[in-house]
Amino acid sequence: MRLPKLLATIGMVMLILGAITTFSPATVERYESKSYVLASETVEVSPWFGYRTFLTYFFLNPEDVRNLKVQGYVKGVEGGPFNFEITDAKTYVKAERVLEKSFEFPVEPEELRDGLHLKIEPATKALLGPSSRVSIYAKATWEEKTYAHVLGGLIVGGALGFFGIAMLVAALVTYIIRKPKVEVKSEKSARKFIIIHYF
Repeated sequence: MRLPKLLATIGMVMLILGAITTFSPATVERYESKSYVLASETVEVSPWFGYRTFLTYFFLNPEDVRNLKVQGYVKGVEGGPFNFEITDAKTYVKAERVLEKSFEFPVEPEELRDGLHLKIEPATKALLGPSSRVSIYAKATWEEKTYAHVLGGLIVGGALGFFGIAMLVAALVTYIIRKPKVEVKSEKSARKFIIIHYF
């Protein structure tokens, strides 16, 4: 196989592979697991007012999120039993007169963005009673669509396409350089040669 033809074949193969590598990842959806700690602290629970906080996280692209859930626990460190709940427009978890409570529930990205109300109150309210201490841990876990493989495909496919074009250019240059030169004699020179040869 001549060198120009070989270079052209390699160039076309690289162009085809580059196109496949560039566009095929975009047809496949991939998700990666992510998590975010919403709360991790030990708090003082007032004997009369209790304790309140928000659990919230902002998603840039909620439509790319699936299997979102909140999980964790509340555990009494000091003091008596307490009432505990996480609510929004609805109640996600609720427990009364407990010293410890684990929880896990699904939630929509928009609900977590707006914030979930976490409330802890002593089981028995006493205006002058001592404060209790409760350890809180809450984490959001989800799967989010990733586009890293698409970017990787663009980079690798672009590189293959670049080298494919370079091979085609090299094939053309090699063909021009190695093209056999054809000498064309003029009609006048041919007649002169015939006359000289005749005499």
